[in-house]
Formats: sequence, structure tokens, C-alpha cells
Amino acid sequence: MTRDEGVAMIKQVLGFRTGLDSTIVSNMVYCQTRLEAGITRPQFLVSEDSFTTTTADEPRILLPTDFLAETEQAVLKYRPDTWPDDPEVPLTKDLYDVLFNNYREAENGPPEAYSRLGNYFYIFPTPDDVYTIRMIYYKRDTVLTSNVENGWLKWNPMVLLGKTGKMIAGSLRDSMALSIFNEWEKEGLVLLQTQNVEAEMTNFDAQIGGPN
Repeated sequence: MTRDEGVAMIKQVLGFRTGLDSTIVSNMVYCQTRLEAGITRPQFLVSEDSFTTTTADEPRILLPTDFLAETEQAVLKYRPDTWPDDPEVPLTKDLYDVLFNNYREAENGPPEAYSRLGNYFYIFPTPDDVYTIRMIYYKRDTVLTSNVENGWLKWNPMVLLGKTGKMIAGSLRDSMALSIFNEWEKEGLVLLQTQNVEAEMTNFDAQIGGPN
């Protein structure tokens, strides 16, 4: 579904009112921002492999421009130059003060751990060379300032259209439309939970008591 097709669906519920297109779009952009700032983020926002490099004698790595939040798994991994003969090394995360104290007297070297402060990842020990870091993270989706289909409209349009429609219907004091949009949003939120559970658990080999 493209942005303009989503706008048309919202206008249909509002009785095909005219002159609302730009207002609907601006509210759609705002509601997407709210959804992406929420506690539950969809799996379609997880980035594909993204690579960055360290700088010698510089502990900081700037967050990617589309960075939204860390995932629970596989956030930062150091990829040695000898990969794939040698495996990637997952970086341990801890509080900045803890890592600073732990590595205070350590010599500069390959990455082992990281902390996040502000707009930076801090790497410990401080790198002594250029090292490749593989990142997986939640990224901001394409903003609907043009007539495109982004992840929200492809995988879960009801939650975005419902939340957007509720704002418009509330402003218009249209209680019937508000009720319909509320149901759309509820449907989308249920789907969001289902999609996340499915992505995490499908083909997952759960073993009671752990591996033998």
C-alpha cells in the first residue's frame, strides 16, 4: 500500500471529505514517529547488516543516521580481517563507568566491549587500528513525505492508519469515524505482537532444561 492509498482509505472513513490530504500526511508522519518510539518495535525495522569502522586512538563510533534503538541480540560484533576463517567476536555491553574502570589501564587494541552514551558507541579498549564492526539495530523507516510504500504500510498498515485516523477524526469531532479508526489501531497492535512472536519463535528449537 502506498502513502496516497492509505490517505484515500482514511478519507473514505471520514465520508470522502476533501481538503484533508496534507493534514492526513503530516499526521501520518507524526504517528509513525510515535510508533517507532514505542516500547514494542516491529521486526521489519531491524536493519540488515550494517558495517562501520573504528579509528585508531578514538574510542567513539557515531551512531548510524537511521539508528532508532538497539536490538536485544547481535548489536555489535568485531569482524577480524581473517574472517570467515576466524569468527566474529560479539562485543560485551556494560555501563560506561564500569568499562572505563575495567579498561583504564589496558593497552589499546581490538574491540572487546562497548557502551552507549548519547549519539555514540564507546569501544573498549580504545582501538589501536582500523577495525570492522558489524551492527544490527532498529532503524527508522522511510518517512512518508512522498508517495511510497514503507515497512509500516507494507506489513502493518492498520496500526499506522488507525492511529492517524484517530487524530483526524478527533479533531473533526467525528465519533463514528473515531470508533472505526480505534478498531483499526487495535487490530494493528495485535498483529504487531503476533508478528514479533512469530519472528522470534518460528523454527526455534526450544529445549526443556537446556541442551543435553
